[in-house]
Amino acid sequence: MSFDIRRLTPAYIAAAAVALLSVWLLMRGGSGQAEIVKRAANIDDTTTGVGGIVDAAGALTTPMLVAAGAITPLVVIGGGIAMAFGSRRGMTIILTALGTLAVLGSATAIVG
Repeated sequence: MSFDIRRLTPAYIAAAAVALLSVWLLMRGGSGQAEIVKRAANIDDTTTGVGGIVDAAGALTTPMLVAAGAITPLVVIGGGIAMAFGSRRGMTIILTALGTLAVLGSATAIVG
């Protein structure tokens, strides 16, 4: 893929500016969001180093796995309906949902 100056439309530049501004705001006020995640995941303040990262990953992967397990049957049904109506992407939708569930399950097993 090569760079094309014609792709730099005003809408593209405005979207890039909004994205940069939102990242800057998140980085500037990041301590508040980190505290919310730490409280929600029940991470100790006394844990330092890699132990804190492992605790955070272990506390956050279980809710993600539960949410993915709840939504996967709906996505599989939606992919089946899309295939029934002739969509070429129906199987891709189904396999993506099942693959995501498998990856989250293996991540939970590795972290836990």
